[in-house]
Amino acid sequence: METLAKRVFASVSDQLAAKLEQRAEFEGRSLSNLISYLLEREMEDWTLEAAKAKK
Repeated sequence: METLAKRVFASVSDQLAAKLEQRAEFEGRSLSNLISYLLEREMEDWTLEAAKAKK
């Protein structure tokens, strides 16, 4: 069975949107691909248990 990507919508500031668009263009990626990459990289090692332990 094929896994489908889930769409997630978020609002960002104009300044952040401009930075993301510049980076995506610089890296030759689509904006969607860049945001997905950045989120995956940020969340790669995150676990709920570790977050609770830091509180």
